[in-house]
Amino acid sequence: MLAVLAAVACAAPARAQSDWPRQFTSSSGTFVIYQPQPEDLEGDVLNARAAFSVQKTPDAAPVFGVLWMTMQVQVDRDSSVASESDLDVTRVRMPQITSAEARSYERLVENEAAGWDLSLSVEELRSGLAAAEKERASVEDLNNAPPHIVVSERRAILVVYDGPPVLEPIEGTNLQYVANTPYAVVYDPSRRTYYLTGAQLWYSARDPLGPWSEIGDPPSAVRRAVPPDTSRADLIEGPAPRIITATEPSELIASDGPLAWAPLVEDELLYATNTENDVLRQVSTQRIYVLLAGRWYTARTLGGPWTYVRGDELPAVFQRIPADSPKGHLLASVAGTEQADDAIADAEIPQTSAVRRDAGGFEVSYDGEPDFEPIEGTQLRYAVNCDAEVILADGRYYACDQGVWYIADSPDGPWAVSETRPIGIDDIPPSCPVYDTRYCEIYSVTPEVVYVGYLPGYIGCYPYYGTVVYGTGWHYRPWHRRRYFPRRWTWGFYARYNPWLARWGFGHTWCSGFLRTGSRWRPGGIDIERRARPQWFGPGGYRRPLAAPGGGMLRTTPRRAARQRLTDLPANLYNRQDNIARVDRQAIRLPVLPIAPASRANDVFAGKDGKVYQRDPNGNWRVRSGSVWKPTPAPMPVLPTTPPAGTAPKRPWPGVRPLPRVT
Repeated sequence: MLAVLAAVACAAPARAQSDWPRQFTSSSGTFVIYQPQPEDLEGDVLNARAAFSVQKTPDAAPVFGVLWMTMQVQVDRDSSVASESDLDVTRVRMPQITSAEARSYERLVENEAAGWDLSLSVEELRSGLAAAEKERASVEDLNNAPPHIVVSERRAILVVYDGPPVLEPIEGTNLQYVANTPYAVVYDPSRRTYYLTGAQLWYSARDPLGPWSEIGDPPSAVRRAVPPDTSRADLIEGPAPRIITATEPSELIASDGPLAWAPLVEDELLYATNTENDVLRQVSTQRIYVLLAGRWYTARTLGGPWTYVRGDELPAVFQRIPADSPKGHLLASVAGTEQADDAIADAEIPQTSAVRRDAGGFEVSYDGEPDFEPIEGTQLRYAVNCDAEVILADGRYYACDQGVWYIADSPDGPWAVSETRPIGIDDIPPSCPVYDTRYCEIYSVTPEVVYVGYLPGYIGCYPYYGTVVYGTGWHYRPWHRRRYFPRRWTWGFYARYNPWLARWGFGHTWCSGFLRTGSRWRPGGIDIERRARPQWFGPGGYRRPLAAPGGGMLRTTPRRAARQRLTDLPANLYNRQDNIARVDRQAIRLPVLPIAPASRANDVFAGKDGKVYQRDPNGNWRVRSGSVWKPTPAPMPVLPTTPPAGTAPKRPWPGVRPLPRVT
């Protein structure tokens, strides 16, 4: 279809019309509908989404949301115009509105749009669809190959190492710890013994890969290095979980004895009742299905081999899983269900905040001289030997930390809050460790603050063929020379999506308090010559139990044994304790946007790269910098050709992000 549109676009000059945003007033308030963004064209049916705002009273700030719609499209080859009609709003997402309000908004927009001229130039439509295809192509590069799936018929916990175990000293003791695992694994050279602990249990082994045996109490020196846990601990009933280790991307399916089955959908679909894993069996084919990190894998037996199955290619019976059943949460991973549609919608709406421009304290630590490697398919380079995500672009250095962009003229700083993102950031492939940075945005700037935000992709949640999955699936090589810097992991931590909270939870096949989940983007290393520092295993990953100065082990708050228990940390990165100092709470609300009349040109918009752009009648582009506009090249990706001199500006390219949800 894009080829046809391209041919039509060349047949005649594009239309010169600018009539977005559209505004109307109703009993529910004043609505402003911004330029729709095409998502795909199926025959003559266009699927699109649009940002919109509602201002309930004249003195109230507008609240922003996103609506999804379908329209009929007819292409006129002579005029190069695509006429759209029969707008049908299929879904509305806005903070803190009820289902009834959402349906009311759908009807209001549909009724008002019945009298609108929705036509646009074929060139614009082609550009929007191309932008959508480019974004989908990136997600296509997620790695869905199955991890190594370990099966145990007794309760067990998977202890993962990122490659062969790496020992580092614990300052002030003769003990060592294993650096490349988020678990508390301590080595006592005098006894030639490794010790592993959870909330209540201790294990020992001669080899960090096991076999591990439960013990009553460790040596006093080991216990001093790992302070006792004073928080509530998970209650362990029955025998202690077995410890299984892995040095490659792995997942564990553990059951309390051979799998026991119960009906889930009549006599067509069964589920395993004696495991914390999500394990189903289709009766007609006798195939087993497991859900890992939002991805389905199937096999004839638990021994494999396992094959990946997309969420939109599952047997039809999966859509009939009862929402109120023990496996109702699985509907979020079955394309075409309301729960999956909601998950996709939530993945389109960012968290936002206002960061003070003078927020200081950000530093980057390298293991030796800064070492940068090229990013495939781009002109960018990224630092491989540091504890932050640092990118070299056009001779300047950008760092992305906790949902905020920083900039410096040197890889060592000093760092300042940036008001721009690196050009080309949206071309980073999922196979690169800094892929997540393309989901961190900059929306607007003032002399005091920078309005920033991040989409769920920044913390590992990606829409994929009608569902959401966790992580890219790629294994990123960690850094280890004098210091160890981990990368984000997809596998090994029982990632499960909770459709009721719209959040990913992390844990273990058997909850026993070994770790607390958390999110931090500076993984921190162990500086052998100076001091120990907390380490983090990426977004939604795990905090190392090794504490700060002195090198002692720091206990983390354990998970309670609850099937849907999620992290106690705030879901919004900007609300976490480490970030409070740099967030401007007085400016947390985005600037109140004036209500634009329908006749006003839609020449100011939020680009896909997170910047605010304006195009003048001559086709020249400017970017908002503080309180002024500065000349800039055309936003990425490349926009349609500029209009002939003397004509009104075209509407901006449709490949833009939805306006953010303010928190």
